[in-house]
Amino acid sequence: MDAANRPVEMIATCSPDGTLLPARFRLEGEEGERLTVRIRKIRHSEEISYRGIEAFRFDCLALMGGRLRLFELRYTVRSHRWVFWRFLDGDGG
Repeated sequence: MDAANRPVEMIATCSPDGTLLPARFRLEGEEGERLTVRIRKIRHSEEISYRGIEAFRFDCLALMGGRLRLFELRYTVRSHRWVFWRFLDGDGG
């Protein structure tokens, strides 16, 4: 799966202190099927600014295609949009 900057439907939680945490998401597969992915662990998160756009970056682990994958999700503050940014484990698909 080519995951570069793909929009996703996200279910996330927000703690009382304002911490945003992705829980599971749905995206469209290569053949048009809808895939649901449950996030098992958030390994790292940080607030970032790229090209002047405020966003949050999450490095996550989830079971995808029968194996545990490491990937990056981003949430853009102004547009309230989630994207599957890229795989981080060296195997993009």
